[in-house]
Amino acid sequence: MPRREAVIEEEHRQSLLVLLAGHIFQLAAYAAALYHLAFTTTTPQPYHTSGLSGQAWVDELRNGHEDRIACELGVRKHIFNILLAELRWLGVEGSRYVSLEEKLGIFLYTCTTALPVRHIGERFQRSNETISHYFREVLDAFTEPDFYNRYVCLPDANAPIPAYILKNPKLYPFFKDAIGTADGTHICCWPSKEERELARDRKGQISHNCLVCCSFDMRVQYAVTGYDGASADATMYAQSRLADLHIPEGKYYIADAGFGTCDNLLVPYRGVRYHLNEWQRGHLRPNNREELFNLRHAQARNIVERIFGVLKAKWGVLIRPVRYSMDIQVKIPLALMAIHNLIMEYDPVESLAAIQDPIEDFYDPAADPEAGGDLAISMIVSEEEIQRSLHRRDEIAQAMWDSYLVELQERENL
Repeated sequence: MPRREAVIEEEHRQSLLVLLAGHIFQLAAYAAALYHLAFTTTTPQPYHTSGLSGQAWVDELRNGHEDRIACELGVRKHIFNILLAELRWLGVEGSRYVSLEEKLGIFLYTCTTALPVRHIGERFQRSNETISHYFREVLDAFTEPDFYNRYVCLPDANAPIPAYILKNPKLYPFFKDAIGTADGTHICCWPSKEERELARDRKGQISHNCLVCCSFDMRVQYAVTGYDGASADATMYAQSRLADLHIPEGKYYIADAGFGTCDNLLVPYRGVRYHLNEWQRGHLRPNNREELFNLRHAQARNIVERIFGVLKAKWGVLIRPVRYSMDIQVKIPLALMAIHNLIMEYDPVESLAAIQDPIEDFYDPAADPEAGGDLAISMIVSEEEIQRSLHRRDEIAQAMWDSYLVELQERENL
């Protein structure tokens, strides 16, 4: 037994020696690293050493080919200059080291590319802190009421019938009181760990939900952002109606069945063919007033889908989130919608392209997971209002159907 104990003690001693040797080796390596830092790098190495500064790059874009600035910053030269003038009017100025032109360039380049802050910093040869600071400064300016409310606003009760409706015999006079279309859209986001589950939508993706009302000429009239990913469109509308969504009396938005029906929304018949592609592929004709109404309703409502398509195609930040706090992320779509409206007003080439862009509609109310919108609507409107809006829809559908039958008869007589 004494011999075995001696063997065990010797093995233990050897293991301690191995551990001690390893520790001594680590200390030696650490000392060597300190020596290297002390005697081989006497001065820190600069990080941003490119010969093309951010200011020089922005100047190149402003003085170069028209398509180049549009590709890199998402706007044409004259729109960039208009945005500069707006920022100056709002009181935003260049700092000692960063001009106003570069500040705007940082904001637009981030929104166009959705690159991380460190990559934006490499492009502009600025620190991460500088990039973040001026991005937030410009974002705050474009979401201030003095700018935002001038470009994003609801029409008044005396607004004329939209030309899109008036010039289309399939829509006029049936939708003469429609002032636009409304829908929700999901914007990808990067929430904190604590906010992550709240941001998970019905498809399991991480996003925040937005309610958007737009005109038939592709301009945003109202928007609210920052709702949980799983929030229903009807819930957003109900809360907005109680807050600041004041639609003129006698007017309404064309919306999908997920919203539920009320005086200010005109929704399609549920369980009735609606899908535009289904009609187009099959060369089908409507068999009754409900199918005809849904077909015409889908054609009119398609405008809001176009706006979503235009915005998300132009601004990468709406589909690839940037790592800012959520209070900053939810303001980004609002700023870009206001800029979109400014572009539509001052850039006829781009506004025409947006209006003519054929973005297809893939909405089907029969398969809509939010088709319980009537519950949210019923909490803020009376049963009398619901029945009144249903009666209005039936009257419009019947008038459409009567006109359609006359048109078919005239075709047969030719």
